[in-house]
Amino acid sequence: MKGQSLMDILVGTAIGVIFIFAAVAAIGPALQSGSQAARTQTASLLAQGLLNNAQTWASGDWHRILALSTGTAYQYFLITSSSPYVATSGIDNVTVGTSTYWRYFSVLDVQRDAYGNVVSSGGTYDPSTKEVTVNYGWKGSTTSTASEYLTRNQQQIYSQIDWTGGPSSTGGAVSTTNFQFVSSSNINYASPGSIQINTL
Repeated sequence: MKGQSLMDILVGTAIGVIFIFAAVAAIGPALQSGSQAARTQTASLLAQGLLNNAQTWASGDWHRILALSTGTAYQYFLITSSSPYVATSGIDNVTVGTSTYWRYFSVLDVQRDAYGNVVSSGGTYDPSTKEVTVNYGWKGSTTSTASEYLTRNQQQIYSQIDWTGGPSSTGGAVSTTNFQFVSSSNINYASPGSIQINTL
């Protein structure tokens, strides 16, 4: 009777061990999958954050993004501790929890066809649109990308209300403002804040 009880205990223990190993085998991949999903979500949020910062940075002064070299060989990230942000060459490493993520962006020129559609080649260069592509991931992951078109859409209008300097002999574009206009005939600038062209 004692021998049979011992045998029952051994069989029960063996079955219990088998169930434990089976549970570990089933739970292990699920935990790993959950960890992978969390990393993917974090990396995606970091990439979107870089895209948003690049958009803010470029909209503040379009010349900033025009000054960067274009092409996938050039890697940049933004230093956001200063205002305005500063673009620098290289890869940004960000540690979240126990994982370190990397991200950088490249700037690509944009071409448009005769109808204004973006084309991959054979179009006309559009200096007011750039494609920004963020590459991102973490150690051991494959590289993911996120892209967005940035456009120079901020219109600045200069309003001139003082022409008291009269006609100037210097024509063409000027780099500084003054109170003059290009010399021409039939122009009346006697009224402050206005300039009139006499057509008769």
